[in-house]
Amino acid sequence: MLTHRTVRKFAISIDPEEPIDFPQPVEWFAARLAPLGFEQVSTYTFRYTDSECVMKLELSESSDGYFAHLYVQAPDEHRYRGLEVAQVLEAHIIDAPSTKRHGLEE
Repeated sequence: MLTHRTVRKFAISIDPEEPIDFPQPVEWFAARLAPLGFEQVSTYTFRYTDSECVMKLELSESSDGYFAHLYVQAPDEHRYRGLEVAQVLEAHIIDAPSTKRHGLEE
């Protein structure tokens, strides 16, 4: 049973510096998250639950694909759980998610 109720939000990105959208289809995420124990509970939401942790990965549509955000609730250190998810998605975890996109003029 979870005793610590802090929820952390992370961006999962193909760029290690800022949230960048994934060009892959939803099925690509499902195939990579299933071996970690994630269940697809809606079109754009994947959930993992055990006695120690609850995680939810949500995809948000973008013009080029999907932004991915991971929510983690666990009594232990959250970051390593996010790193496991990022690793199977061949991506990076970003602690302070933002959807700001930088143009060439910036």
